[in-house]
Amino acid sequence: MAPGQALQKIGPELATLLNQATTNNKGTGATAISRFPVNKSLLQIKNNQVVIQALAESNTEQLLTDLKKLGLTHPASYGRMVSGLIPIAALDKVAKLKSMRSARPAYKPATRIGKATTQGDRAVYADSARKQQVVTGKGSKVGLISDSYNSIGEADKGIKSGDLPGKNNPNGFTTSVQVLLDEAPGWGTDEGRAMAEVVHDVAPGAELAFYSADFGQASFAQGIIDLQQVGCNVIVDDILYFDEPMFQDGIVAQAIDEVKKNGTSYFTAAGNQGRDSYQAAYKPGGVAYFGSKSFLGPQKARNAHNFAPAGKKKDVTQRIFIPVGASFIISFQYSEPFYSVGNGSSKGAQSDLDIYLLTEDTTDVVSSGTYANINNDPVEVFSFFNDGSYDSNYFNILIDKFEGASPSIIKYVLFRAPTDEISIKEYNTNSSTIYGHNNAAGAITTGAVFFLDTPAYGIEDPVAESFSSAGGTPLVYDENGKPRSRIVRRKPEIMAPDGGSNTFFGEAYLDEFYFFGTSAAAPHAAAVAALMQEANGNNLSPDKVKTTLEQTAQNMNDPGFDFETGYGLINAQKALERVSTPRVREFNLVDADSRKTIKRLQEGDIINLTRLPTRNVFIYVRTGPTHVGSVLFDVNGDKKTESKAPYNYPGSTDDYFKITEGNYTITAVPYTQANGKGTAGVPLTLNFRVVEEKIIRFELFDINNGSVVQELKEGDELNLATLPTHLNIRAVTNPVRVGSVQFTLNNKTTIENLNTYDLAGSSGKSIDFKPGTYTLSASIYPYEMARGMVGGSKTITFKVTDRATKNDNSKEQLTVYPNPFPQKTKLQFSVPETGNTTLTIYDLNGRPVVILHNGEAIAGKQYEYVLDGSSLPGGWYISRLVTSKNTYHQKLRLTK
Repeated sequence: MAPGQALQKIGPELATLLNQATTNNKGTGATAISRFPVNKSLLQIKNNQVVIQALAESNTEQLLTDLKKLGLTHPASYGRMVSGLIPIAALDKVAKLKSMRSARPAYKPATRIGKATTQGDRAVYADSARKQQVVTGKGSKVGLISDSYNSIGEADKGIKSGDLPGKNNPNGFTTSVQVLLDEAPGWGTDEGRAMAEVVHDVAPGAELAFYSADFGQASFAQGIIDLQQVGCNVIVDDILYFDEPMFQDGIVAQAIDEVKKNGTSYFTAAGNQGRDSYQAAYKPGGVAYFGSKSFLGPQKARNAHNFAPAGKKKDVTQRIFIPVGASFIISFQYSEPFYSVGNGSSKGAQSDLDIYLLTEDTTDVVSSGTYANINNDPVEVFSFFNDGSYDSNYFNILIDKFEGASPSIIKYVLFRAPTDEISIKEYNTNSSTIYGHNNAAGAITTGAVFFLDTPAYGIEDPVAESFSSAGGTPLVYDENGKPRSRIVRRKPEIMAPDGGSNTFFGEAYLDEFYFFGTSAAAPHAAAVAALMQEANGNNLSPDKVKTTLEQTAQNMNDPGFDFETGYGLINAQKALERVSTPRVREFNLVDADSRKTIKRLQEGDIINLTRLPTRNVFIYVRTGPTHVGSVLFDVNGDKKTESKAPYNYPGSTDDYFKITEGNYTITAVPYTQANGKGTAGVPLTLNFRVVEEKIIRFELFDINNGSVVQELKEGDELNLATLPTHLNIRAVTNPVRVGSVQFTLNNKTTIENLNTYDLAGSSGKSIDFKPGTYTLSASIYPYEMARGMVGGSKTITFKVTDRATKNDNSKEQLTVYPNPFPQKTKLQFSVPETGNTTLTIYDLNGRPVVILHNGEAIAGKQYEYVLDGSSLPGGWYISRLVTSKNTYHQKLRLTK
């Protein structure tokens, strides 16, 4: 590489970008950084900022601080690397930082799409597995890493249609996707949202989280750690940074290994490069001349690589065909350690190799990668688009060892669209294309199979997509850059379907969008992992998930593993069967007469006997899997064992039991064998209460302070002279909350919908009692306004008189002002006798909201409390004052 000038530390691409942004500043020297035109198409330029990856000289935290002072946003650091968005105008100052060794643009990462269909759910038998094992992925949280989630801004549409979880999901999956980092509006394609739709299709009960990987490798690595920290036990990505190391584990791979060690299964898309790769030992070919028509004149390669095999005539160029309209990106690397990776002991590359794309006659340089690599990273990345302005569609690749010792391995991977018919015409080694974190030990690398090419759709032997990347890339350095014994990891491990349809992403055909590529395959596999976790009780280790998927996959090529298809196409049904632990999923109360389910029982349910269609019932348990050896029931101490599905209590012999009032505790334990033998599975216990719907009593109360004057019973006589002036009658019901209560007092009917159920309503009105005989009845209805079938009723007759007596002013008092109240209200009380007293606020479900007074109250003393309703929902509440002799109630209304 030619000696650098003032901006050498930031390289030719960033220097050229700065030069173009500051055209009036002729002293930048940017044009001296590169001898050839610089292609900016790979740069992530966002408004007046560019995403960079900077390497620390020694202290990463100092570099991070220095870059923040220069305007770095979205900052992240990992190892020696700092990444984020930096103002383009600050690049000249970045180049002068003493804390920085070098910086490159963070090239826009490759996502793993090919074209774009669905039905992957069926292709791996996940639909059958969910039904058989009764699972949805509940208990797992799947982290997604891609370019963006809601940069386009249409995630709400997917939620409303049921394709994504969220507040308005019509299927009850209302936990929103947790977005830790996303692209700015308009900058992303929302491929991450398409991945989320795939996961939600296969494992709808799993929670989801998202992190954008568009802000450099350090941010990517940190995002992996962050997703685990927010609870993700499964993570999947479809990203690759072109400059991730090929021959050692980089910082993203290290982050994957870390979360895997801590219990998270990590899935990564293998890539869509097929075998578009050249790999060979470097062979010196000597001096070579090229570029006589380049804008800088003839160029000299100091020691060009000889592509020709042994025994053949030397050839320092490799012919490649690039049709008009086609484009590609090449990542070129050689076996030297990376400076950016490890604990700081690596010196980085000690040789410098460059790569050029030449015209067919080698007289012009159309693209190149010519960074100064010594003491940095041994990687060059460049791109090219054939716009048709060249004399031929054939081009040549030349690799030059500019400086340093000869590396043992050189390799490039070519990235192209599957529709671009680019081909290497000579010396093609058809080598591996899986590298970087896709080759990490802790990752489960996933290739792609078109869903129609699977047994579920009639193809006996599944067929891999032609573009699915192949494994076999060797690792020759440890993470700190020290030489190690050559390792070739078994990649990819598994294959999964692509072509899943979604609501917006990919190619549109007949109003449907189709999602192809390993980007679509990997989330299918991740979702199956979530199903496996629930089937097992969420106790599977990442190694168990991986080996189970491998062992239950359908082999595609030769028996066993191969570098094209791994262990084969995953089979969710077999995988879940392998790891499932028998468990009880739910209890259902069933009408024994009609055999129809009355309701699914939940913890704390109150069953209203009056509303049941029958009292002849049985309890059916749903197990996962649907068939187990047996189920042992324990209902309030009565134990029964059922060995045949459906699993019912009290069993097929007794057929049903008569349900009565009372408290019930039910436990069911599944076993692997009949008659409660074998291994016990995961039990389920819940408690519920059965009540007879009825009006328990009538209470006469003072509406001024809410105090209960007396229970109103059959035959009572009320003397108006001894009673408060403003009275109302309350019906106390069981259960506490019903649909409505209809009152009839001497043929005058009123309806109360709100608990408490008061004859004159809840607005402070009183009953205008006159001396005479009264008949009072109240009936319960299941719905408001006395709709539905009438339930429990109660009728009494009482007399009202008005006989004067001596007045007694020594009684308890409870007042509330203001009422209704918008935020705060005051409650005052006094008692005639000293004693223990409580003042409690309840909601309409009878749950205590706050205890204002609990302890001794002194006779004659005025007590005052403020109820702050700012954190409470608006509605009705009840204040309850309990003294040693009486109980008083007062309704409160919080208006919001």
